[in-house]
Amino acid sequence: MPSPNALIRVSLHGPEAAVETLFHRCYSGAKPKGLRLLTRFTTLNPVPREVAVLSAFAAVLLAMLVRYVLDPLLGDELPFITLYPAVLVTAILAGGEAGVATLVLGSLATFACLTITQRPAPFGPQTFTGLAIYLFGGGLSIAAAASLRAAAARLEVAQERLVAALEASGAGTWRWDFRANEVDWDMALVRLFNLDAASAPRKRGDFRRYVHPDDQEQINRAMEEAMESGGTADYEFRAVLPDGSQRWMYTRSRLLRDARGGPSLMVGACLDITERKRAQERQALLVQELNHRVKNTLSVVQSLALHTRRGSRDLDTFQEAFESRLMALSATHNILTQELWESASLKDILDAEMIPYGGLDNGRVNVSGEPVRLKPQQALGFGLALHELATNAAKYGALSVPHGRLDISWRAEADASGQTRLAVDWVEQGGPAVEEPKRLGFGSRLIERSIKHELGGLLEMQFLPEGLRCSLSLPL
Repeated sequence: MPSPNALIRVSLHGPEAAVETLFHRCYSGAKPKGLRLLTRFTTLNPVPREVAVLSAFAAVLLAMLVRYVLDPLLGDELPFITLYPAVLVTAILAGGEAGVATLVLGSLATFACLTITQRPAPFGPQTFTGLAIYLFGGGLSIAAAASLRAAAARLEVAQERLVAALEASGAGTWRWDFRANEVDWDMALVRLFNLDAASAPRKRGDFRRYVHPDDQEQINRAMEEAMESGGTADYEFRAVLPDGSQRWMYTRSRLLRDARGGPSLMVGACLDITERKRAQERQALLVQELNHRVKNTLSVVQSLALHTRRGSRDLDTFQEAFESRLMALSATHNILTQELWESASLKDILDAEMIPYGGLDNGRVNVSGEPVRLKPQQALGFGLALHELATNAAKYGALSVPHGRLDISWRAEADASGQTRLAVDWVEQGGPAVEEPKRLGFGSRLIERSIKHELGGLLEMQFLPEGLRCSLSLPL
C-alpha cells in the first residue's frame, strides 16, 4: 500500500469522510519523501524589487554572452534569439516585474550591440521585425510564467491544507504502481503501523504480513471490484503490528487509469479506527446488558408488587410498602448508573439505603469493613436485603427507639473450597425486646430470596432478646 504523490480532499466529518476522495493530480514520476517536501519544491515566493532588477540584469548579461559565443553559428540572423529563455526563466523565478525588466533591458542591450557592430543594420526592417517578434514572444512568455506562478501558489495552499487535514485526522496515504508492482507509503502511514521507514512494504505481497489472515480475502475482493468498476474501494481490516498487537484500520482507495484506459495506479488513505470499533463493541454490549437488566428489574418489580399486595392489609399499606421498596431499588440503580453499571461499592449501597433512617452519620449506626465492590446483580439483591433489614429495624428494632444502636461490619474471607466470600454481620442493640416471629413476613422472605436464591449466598437470622443478629455471606 502506497505514497503521498496523490492529493486527497479531506472532510473532517468522521473516519470515512476524512479520506473520502482521492485525486492524482501532480505525479511526476519521482518519489518524494512526503507532502511537505513536495510543497517546498513547488513554492515560488515573491522577491523584492531590487532582487528582480538584479535578476533582469544578470539574465540579459548571460543571454548576450551566449549570443556572442554562438555568433559564428548564428551570424547576423536572429539577434534576439537568446533573450527568449532569459525572459521566461526570469519571469518564472523572480516574477512578472523581473520578466518585463528583462524584456526591456534585452531590447536595449541588443540595439546597443547592433549599433556598435552594425550587423545587421540597427534600424533596418530586419531588426525591427525581429524586435516585434521578440516583444510579442517575450510578452507571451511573461503571461505564461504568471499563470504558472499562480497555479503553483494555488497548489501550495491546497497542499498545506492537505497536510494540516491529514495531521488532524491521523490518516496516512499510499500509492500502488501496477506496472512496477511497487508500493509506497508516506511516513504518516509508516508510523500508523508502528514501523520504521526501512520496514515499510515495497511490494503488494509485503503488505499482507501486516494484515490479519481472516481479513486478507475481503481486501482482495475490494481491490478486484475497484479494478473492474474503476471506482473506489472501501474496507476495514485488522492490522497486525510488529509487536503482535492488533489495530482496526479503515482504507479508501481509488483506481487511476492510463491514457489507454488500463489500470495504472491505485492511491488511497488509511485511518486508525480502533477506538471507534471498541466504542461500537462497548455500545453493543451495553445495549445487551441494558436489555437483560431491564428485564430483570421488571421481574423484580413485578415480584415486589405481587408479594407486597399479599402482605398488605389495605391499599394505603400496600402503597407505602411498595413505594419504599421501589425507592430502595432506585437508590441502588443510581449508584450503578454512576459507575457505568460495572460495579458498586458496598459502603455506598449501605449509605443510600440508610438515608431514610438518618444515614450513617447520626451516631446510631456504626459501619466497618474493607473496601468491597459488588457486581450489578449482587448490588441489586444486596440492596433490597439491606432495605428490608433497615425497615424492620426502624419499625420494630434498634432504630425504633432513640437509644438503640446498629453495628454493620463486613469482611472478605476464603471458605473451605478457597472461594472468596463476602461476610456481613448486622447486629442490633438497645432496642425493644425481640421475639422470634411465628411466621415470616414478606420482608424476611425477600431477604432470604435475595441472598440465598438470587445470589447463591448463606443467611442466618437470630432473634436474640437484646436485638436481631443477621449474618449473611455471598460469593465474590
